[in-house]
Amino acid sequence: MADPRTSFASLQQQIASTPKSNNTRDDDRQCSSVSTTVASARNEIFRLGAYAGSMCTSFLSVPNDRSNSSNASSNDASNSFWAASSSSSSSQLRDEVATQLGMIFIQLFTICNVCDIDLCTSVLKKVELNGRKYPVELCKGKSGKYTNYSSQTGITKSEGQSTIDSPIKDNSDVDVSRNDEDGGEEDTTTVEGITFLIRHFANERLWNRFHTPRNIVLALLGEVGELAELFQWSGDVDKTDESNDNTAESVGGNPFAKQSGLMTIGWTEEEVDKVGQEVADVTIYLIRLADICHVSLAKNAVRLLEERGANTDVL
Repeated sequence: MADPRTSFASLQQQIASTPKSNNTRDDDRQCSSVSTTVASARNEIFRLGAYAGSMCTSFLSVPNDRSNSSNASSNDASNSFWAASSSSSSSQLRDEVATQLGMIFIQLFTICNVCDIDLCTSVLKKVELNGRKYPVELCKGKSGKYTNYSSQTGITKSEGQSTIDSPIKDNSDVDVSRNDEDGGEEDTTTVEGITFLIRHFANERLWNRFHTPRNIVLALLGEVGELAELFQWSGDVDKTDESNDNTAESVGGNPFAKQSGLMTIGWTEEEVDKVGQEVADVTIYLIRLADICHVSLAKNAVRLLEERGANTDVL
C-alpha cells in the first residue's frame, strides 16, 4: 500500500534500485545502472513512446470528452468522465488506464535516472517558467499558445526559455498557498503536493474546461514527441567517442570528468536543460491526467514497482 504522501526522491531511488524486466536488453541493464550512454537514453525514450501508445489505445474505448463550460474544480468526483460509462466496463478500463499511467510515470523516472536529471526539480522549474509564460491576468479562460503573450512577457520561441538560471533550485523555493477549492498538500517534494500545485495552476487560469481527459492525452503525446525530437538525430554513438581527446583540459584526460549524466557524453548544459524541460512537460500532463481521471499516480507506480520486484517480467 502506497503512503498517502509519496516523495519524488523515494520513487526515483526505488526505481533506480528495482531490477529491470527480463525483456530488457543486456546493454540497457549495464548502461542505465552504471553510466549514461546516448543509446541507453534513446532506448528509454522508445519505451516511453510504447507505453504512451498503449495508453492511447485504451483511450479509444473511454467516453468522449464532455463540455465543461462551468470550469468546475477538477477534484470534484461528480465530474469524473468515468461516470459516463457503465459501472462494469468502467471499473476494468479504469484499472487498465491506472496501470498505464503508473508505467509511464515509472518510465519518466527511468529516463531521468539514465540522464541524471532530478525529475521533481525539473517539474518545479517548468511550472515556474510556465507561470511566466502564461500570466493569470493575460490567459484566464483562454487556450492560446504562450506566443500570444510574448509582447507582454518577453518570452518567445528563442528567448527566455531556459530554466538553467531558474530561481527554483529545489522544492524549498516554492511557495504555494493553500486554496480550499483546490484541496491537496503544499509539500512539493511529494507527488500529491505537485498534483495540488498543477491543479492550482489550472484553476487559477480557468483551464478546467480545456483539461478533459482526451485533450490531455493528446497534449501528453505531443510532449513525448518533443522529447523524442531531442534525440532523433543524435545516433547511438556518444559524442565523447567521436571527440578529440586533446580538445579540452580535464581530469585524467577526460573533458567531461567533472560532469554527470548526459554531460559526461558531450551534451551541453543547454541541451540537458531542454531534455529536463521536455521530461517535465510530459510529467506535468501525466500528473494532470491522473488528477482529472481520479487515479492515484503514486499508488499505482508503487504497486507496479512491488510487482516488478517480485516478477521481473511485469514491466
